[in-house]
Amino acid sequence: MANGETRQARVVRALVNPDRTPAESLAWIAVLLFVPTILRASLDMGALGRPFVTYWPALLIASLALELRYALTYLVVASLLAQRLFGGEPWFSQMSVVRSLLFMLFVFSGGLTVLIGSILRGAMRRIAVVNAEQERYNRELRHRVRNMLTLIQALASRGPKAASAMDFYKEFSLRIEGLAAASDLLQIGAEAEGRLPQLVRDTVAPFEHDDRIRMTGEPCVLPAGSCIPLIMALHELCTNAVKYGALSGGRGHVELSWFIGPSGSTLYILWAEKGGPRVISPERPGIGSRLLVPQPGIEGLELNFDPAGVWCEMRIEGVRPLER
Repeated sequence: MANGETRQARVVRALVNPDRTPAESLAWIAVLLFVPTILRASLDMGALGRPFVTYWPALLIASLALELRYALTYLVVASLLAQRLFGGEPWFSQMSVVRSLLFMLFVFSGGLTVLIGSILRGAMRRIAVVNAEQERYNRELRHRVRNMLTLIQALASRGPKAASAMDFYKEFSLRIEGLAAASDLLQIGAEAEGRLPQLVRDTVAPFEHDDRIRMTGEPCVLPAGSCIPLIMALHELCTNAVKYGALSGGRGHVELSWFIGPSGSTLYILWAEKGGPRVISPERPGIGSRLLVPQPGIEGLELNFDPAGVWCEMRIEGVRPLER
C-alpha cells in the first residue's frame, strides 16, 4: 500500500509541480483534446447525447497540470469542439429557457472545475515548496548538531588550562555558553541589521581563546539579508579550523580582517589560517561546504585550501559605514 501511495504521489507531483512553457502548455491542450475526441468518436459520435462527457476527466487534468489561463482556454476550445462534433446542432440554433439554463449550468460547472483545480494546484505547489524547505532545514539541522557535538568534543579534548577539576568545569562551561550564544545569533540575524565588529566577535566567541582569532576591521552595518549567511559561513570556518585547521593544535591562529571598498558599499572579508597543520584539500565537498559558496547575502566567496593554511575571501554588497 505504501509503495502504491508513493507512486501516486510521484505522479501527482509530476503533474502539478513543473512550470511549463507556453509551447508545452499548448501541447498539453492538444493532447487533452485529441484523446477524448478519439474516444468519443470511437463510441457513438454523440448519438447518446451529452457531447462533453468524455472531456470532463481531461478538463480536470488540464486544471491541475496547466496555469489558469491555459485551463480556461482548454475549457472553451473543448466546449466548442464537443458541441460541433457530437452535439448535433449549435447551442443557440433554437433559443429556449431550458437550453439557456443548461448552457449556463455547463459554463458554471466547467468554470467551477477549472477554479477548484487551479486552487488545488496552487496549494499542492506550495506544499511542495514547504516540504523542500523543511527537508533543507532538517539537513542543515543534522549537520549543525553533528558539528556542535564535534566542537564540544574538540573543546573538551583540547582542554582549558585549569589547575583543578572545578576550574576546568567553570572554563569549559563558559565555552559551551558561548557556543550556545553564537547559535542564537542565527535567529537574531533574521530580525535586525548586523553590526561589525560585534556580529563577528559574537559569532567566533566560542572558538576564541588566548587571542587565537585576531580581528581587525572598520565598523559597519550589514544589510539584513547578509547576517544569517555570514554567521553560518564564519561558524563553518571556525568549526573546520577547530576540527582540522589552525585552531586544532596549540600554535596556530586565524587572522580575520575586513574593509569597505572604494565604492563605499562593498565589504571584503578575509579569513586566513596561520601556523596550523599542513592543509590537505578534501577529496569531496561535505554538507558544510554548501555554506561556503556565493549565495544571496554573500555575493562573492572564494575558498582556498592552501597547504600553509586555509583562506577564504567573501564579498558583501549593500553595507554602509558605521558612524563613530
